[in-house]
Amino acid sequence: MIFYLFVFLFSNSSFSQETVDYRGNKIVFRIDSSLVSIYGKAEAIYGNLHVWAETLNYYLEDKFLDARGEVRFLDGNNDIRAKRMTYYIEREIGIAYKAKTEIEKGWFYGEKIRYLKGKVLKISNGYYTTCEFDPPHYWFYSPNMRVNIDEDLVAEPVILLVRGIPLFFLPFWFHPLKKERSSGIITPSFGSSSYEGKYIEDIGWYQTLGPHADAIISMDYYTKMGIKGHLSTRWKLFPYGDGTLSGSYIKERESGKERWSLKVNNRSRLPGNINLNIYSDIASDNEYFSDYEIGEVEKLIRDFSYGGNIKAVILGFSVYGIVEHRENVRTGLLREKWPSINITFPYINFGILNLRGSSKYIRDESKHWGAGIQGGANIGFNFFVFNLNVGSRAFNDYYEREDVSITHWSSNFSIKTRLYGLSIFGIGPISKFRHVITPSISASYAPEPDSFVVEPFSGFSRPVGKKSLGLSLNNLFQCKIGENKYDFASLSLNTSYQPKNDRFSLISLTGNLWIGRYFRQRYSTSYNLYSEEFGDKFVTTDFKYRTSFEDKPLEITLTHRVKFTTDERIQQADLGIRLNITPKWGVNIKTHYDFEMRRITSSRIALTRDLHCWELGMSYNTFGDNWDYNIRLELKKLPEVKLERGTLRTLLP
Repeated sequence: MIFYLFVFLFSNSSFSQETVDYRGNKIVFRIDSSLVSIYGKAEAIYGNLHVWAETLNYYLEDKFLDARGEVRFLDGNNDIRAKRMTYYIEREIGIAYKAKTEIEKGWFYGEKIRYLKGKVLKISNGYYTTCEFDPPHYWFYSPNMRVNIDEDLVAEPVILLVRGIPLFFLPFWFHPLKKERSSGIITPSFGSSSYEGKYIEDIGWYQTLGPHADAIISMDYYTKMGIKGHLSTRWKLFPYGDGTLSGSYIKERESGKERWSLKVNNRSRLPGNINLNIYSDIASDNEYFSDYEIGEVEKLIRDFSYGGNIKAVILGFSVYGIVEHRENVRTGLLREKWPSINITFPYINFGILNLRGSSKYIRDESKHWGAGIQGGANIGFNFFVFNLNVGSRAFNDYYEREDVSITHWSSNFSIKTRLYGLSIFGIGPISKFRHVITPSISASYAPEPDSFVVEPFSGFSRPVGKKSLGLSLNNLFQCKIGENKYDFASLSLNTSYQPKNDRFSLISLTGNLWIGRYFRQRYSTSYNLYSEEFGDKFVTTDFKYRTSFEDKPLEITLTHRVKFTTDERIQQADLGIRLNITPKWGVNIKTHYDFEMRRITSSRIALTRDLHCWELGMSYNTFGDNWDYNIRLELKKLPEVKLERGTLRTLLP
């Protein structure tokens, strides 16, 4: 039965008309009490409000709904299901009993949920879970929750229960529910280390700075070292650029040292196709990062650097400029480009002729500078079955420190072709074999330069006389099975002849062998024509196999490397196995074996367990005589909710 009722309401001596749409198997209208009762598949629609229930009573004068029995309340995007619900339509407030609603990848349940105006829920004796089972595998229980829909959740206190067993307690919990970024408190982490002592890290605040920027202000507390402050921010101003800035500072309690770090990376895209980058990666000392990073055993050898670069294309000229200071704190090695400028001229093409040129300027850490210009021409064309290439380059460099100008030039020539051979027979499923030969000859020449003594700058080539002839022969072996073509072997030989010494260089030999889809072997060595001896020989064998058993994937990788020298043979092997033991258990094994030491030098065993709503990860790592392990329990739909070894470091070894 479908029944439409038009309710006429009077307010402030004015007349208005509103429509309420009712549906149900049976509808009773009691005029004396202004009550509409709907029984059996009851449904009421009022604007954006939509209610379903087994029984629905609507009081016309109070505009009050009382729905009972498998109630569903839909108000825009908010969907609440309950055993009973009362709701004042004009006041937009109501109460749901034994209700649940879906918010932020999970569900809220409550003995009583009060729906307040402004999309606010107050939940009494409620819990939150991402598990769709009823009853759920786990839940966060709180006697008092306040939910600002699409804004945030505040609960106090909070207890984590798994299978009904309480495991974790928090005095309060704040969680943003906005789909976009929102400001809020950062969840801290706890642990301990030999250097810092017991600690609480990431005590701080996350602040949005509009739609394109944000910042974090936080502090760490260490029982041994004291308090360390952090500031980080990032911005993205499309299409003009983006960047990050982070810094930290601590005055250590035990040593009294003031230690700090600063990292900046800004990429700007300016009008006129100009890119400007500014960067910095510096710290008070070399050990700062390793001292305050969990799990670091060896001190890091790193460069501290700061500077910037600019790229631009102006009238076809490509300009690249660098200003950089780079220093290795441990060794004291200093390298500077203050500045370095490279200008590449527009390419000019006349048919098969290509012209190019560039200029450069650099001032380095010696405070001296150099400048240079170079140009080149290249001709490439095909002649019958041959590909020919002829080129020449000229350089003029000036060194300010020695007050020397050096001019030099070089030229080169190459010719190559490709030959094919096809068998007239096959073997088994192989119908044809094909041999592809690519021979090439190249020659280069540079005259002997005048005598000079200069310290070349980075990017400046020292002129040397050169006469050489290069020879190369590449072989590719293929086979045809059915309609498919496969590579199964290759062999490359390369050498050069130096007329000045009347001598050939070592012949370089490299090869590959493919056996089916799973095996590949790589070979490399060299051969001396005069001593008739081979150099060190390298053989690498790779095996990779992927399959599945009953929809459980399996991947096996094996790499064996052997080096043959005149005195010894060095062998190493790596084994990797990734498989699902069961639909819920996964294992990943990696190990490195040294045949000379006759021992496993490093290994990693990682186990993962699918716990439906959670994922448990366990790993054990060895390197030499050192070992380490990690345990991680993570909520799948909310990965920020996790428990790791660092959190339990005060309890675990």
